[in-house]
Amino acid sequence: MNLNELARHEIVHFHEQIEKWFRGEMSPSEMEEMLALKAFHANFRMISPTGVARSRADLADWLPEVYAAKTGIVLEVKDISLRFEQEGIILMEYIEIQTGGGADNKRISTALFVHHENVQLQWLDLHETFLP
Repeated sequence: MNLNELARHEIVHFHEQIEKWFRGEMSPSEMEEMLALKAFHANFRMISPTGVARSRADLADWLPEVYAAKTGIVLEVKDISLRFEQEGIILMEYIEIQTGGGADNKRISTALFVHHENVQLQWLDLHETFLP
């Protein structure tokens, strides 16, 4: 797979996993994998739609708090597009739609991934903005 394909796969895979997390539908091994945050760089930073900056450590603290917190949620990811690519770095953009579970919203996100030899693709930066 090329970098673009890897990034697209990671975006879809993560949203499938976080949907299962919010719904409380993960197996113990899936939960362990999610909490390990291997797909997130040590310097990961996320800007939430409300403007709050979160680190990888913040994400690790937040995940247990929201397990099974939105049992009816459905996540849809669409319009994934490449914004920029350079050796080992790729910037992607996508739309995320959350429905059910008391979380109806739509957001546009940009995600910056890094890739090094012998290391899986990792999320380095994620910026989400609510859409009307």
